[in-house]
Amino acid sequence: MVQLFKKMFRQKELQQAEHPPSTQQYDEDYIIYCVEQEQAIDKLESALHWHTIDNPEETAIQTLKTACDFYGADWAGIIELDLDLGLTTTGWWYNADPSVTKLKRMNEFENLYPMQTWLDSIKNGNPIIIEDVATIARTSPQEYPVYKRLNVKSIVAVPFGPNPLGFLVLRNPTKYIRLTSTLNTLAYVVHRAMAQRDTLNRRKMALAPEEIKDDKDIVINFFGNIEIYTKIGVWKEQDFHSPKSCRAVAYIMLHGKSAHSALAIADALSTEDTSDVDTINKNIRAYMYRFRKSFDIISKHKLIEYGPNGYRLNPNLNIKTDLQQFETLWELSKQNIPIPQKVHTLKQAIRLYRGSVFASFCDDHWVVGIATEYKMKYIGMVNELLAILAQFSDYGGIQHYANKALALVPENVKGQYWLIYAMYHDDAIALARQEIQQAKLRMTDDEFVSLVGLIRKDGSIQSEQILSEK
Repeated sequence: MVQLFKKMFRQKELQQAEHPPSTQQYDEDYIIYCVEQEQAIDKLESALHWHTIDNPEETAIQTLKTACDFYGADWAGIIELDLDLGLTTTGWWYNADPSVTKLKRMNEFENLYPMQTWLDSIKNGNPIIIEDVATIARTSPQEYPVYKRLNVKSIVAVPFGPNPLGFLVLRNPTKYIRLTSTLNTLAYVVHRAMAQRDTLNRRKMALAPEEIKDDKDIVINFFGNIEIYTKIGVWKEQDFHSPKSCRAVAYIMLHGKSAHSALAIADALSTEDTSDVDTINKNIRAYMYRFRKSFDIISKHKLIEYGPNGYRLNPNLNIKTDLQQFETLWELSKQNIPIPQKVHTLKQAIRLYRGSVFASFCDDHWVVGIATEYKMKYIGMVNELLAILAQFSDYGGIQHYANKALALVPENVKGQYWLIYAMYHDDAIALARQEIQQAKLRMTDDEFVSLVGLIRKDGSIQSEQILSEK
């Protein structure tokens, strides 16, 4: 892989040799630069063992170390950009001081809008070279506080992209500050490592339901933990590790027909402990950025768009949800349809329900109403199915569906009754008696009283035979 980069670099050097800058044609320092650059690339190739290595992070860190050493910088890192949200975030990085193990003074997300130098660079494809950041205090005073906070005295950065879009940045370089061809080559190496990382992540996430035919088809499952399927793979809530971001994303997806401002989202979720508008806007942008970086692995399309009215689901995507499918089946089951079709419909809907809507936060005030609505519909459909199965003496089917339903909604008293009913009529009297005792431990007093009442009212059950604790 590095051989390819070396070949590309040599081609660039040959082009420069054909049209050498007059100030560099006989410049001894420039000759030294070229020699050291060749040595640095050779050393990088040796360090990485490119013919066997398959770790993109190790590739990137070694490349950043090479950049740091070659330019005499004290820090090298990747700054990724989201132009739509106006944010930057720090990716892989290397510090020349081995005792530094975490970022200092650098926010997880920085506001890109004041950084006009960086916006111009990414637009024009030109490097950023600031030999003394004190000059920025005069020419771009909005940028200077960021450099001051990060202890930046000088900086060199080269843009790369697309997908992802960003910079390879050197802090406080001491050599070859105006010679960026080596940094461009190293930026390309890191960019390829990032692409390799994304490819590996896609392989881990590769799974798609049958409903997905092309890259604009999206399936969102809300029951249980949120899952989002694309043609490439699946995004899983449990792998995201960002609860606040997950709440904000879920709110937009659950209310996806309209756009929502950052203030409206924060107010609905009540997650922000500040009334400062700028802080709320920045926080919501940061939540969206986290999600985008995670979701970009499995889709080239943005699921959530940002526009003049705020955040909304991308209307150009064909989005289906398990809630929509469940609702369709619920409506169908209420119609006067033949029993076999009704049973099939009920079973389809029951299989969709994998737990409460957005189970991780189903008790939050903004989702509890939705979660309760679908839980009650699920309980009703389960109990209707169990009653139909009882008509046909399908005791095995009753036990199968009742056990699965009680694992998800243990407070379903009628579901518990049907399970005991099936055990009793399947001549498993001891098992029915044991199930009643277990139910007494799980249920509230009122729930258990209701269960006993249902058993006693059933004339087909000799209630004292199974209600006795002997």
